[in-house]
Amino acid sequence: MPLVVLGAVILGYGLLLRGQSTIESPGQWQVTWYAMRDRFGTWGDVIETGTFPTIFNIDPLTLASSREEPIGFKALLNVYFPKDMTVQFTIGGDDGTIALYMDDNSVIGLQCPDPNVSQSSDAQVTAGTHTLELQYYQVLIEDDAAALFNMTNPEEQGAINMATGGGALLFMGIIVALIGFVLKPKASS
Repeated sequence: MPLVVLGAVILGYGLLLRGQSTIESPGQWQVTWYAMRDRFGTWGDVIETGTFPTIFNIDPLTLASSREEPIGFKALLNVYFPKDMTVQFTIGGDDGTIALYMDDNSVIGLQCPDPNVSQSSDAQVTAGTHTLELQYYQVLIEDDAAALFNMTNPEEQGAINMATGGGALLFMGIIVALIGFVLKPKASS
């Protein structure tokens, strides 16, 4: 029984911590595609608009592969952080340049030559809603362009690990209790 109680307590605490550290995004990236005037980041005319999922790895960027001139995109996403925390942002791509901004401040930028590359950076964020912006423009048009974005909260991963461990202890405690109940010596008459 002690394993059952300990497992339940650890599982509950892990779930509580996870709930307090989950990054929320109510929507998707709102993406505006542009024709680029050159390969140095000079934005041209809008081509079309679309969306990306909150976390994405798109290889190839299909719009880029169907056009002969360099293109790029600017994407916006509103994100809610439940408390002040450290967030690990990862960006990457292929055949271009990608940069991440939060509330118009640079977080991370990356040159993406062929083949795909990615880079992560930790950032301190304050509680509340913030606007993320990704900017990507294509430098090499002879290959398939690609882009990726991820954000994680290391504290949330620790809470998930704690809840998983608590669940495992709870399961083992139940199994041991059941085995003990089945193998319980019978009372002598």
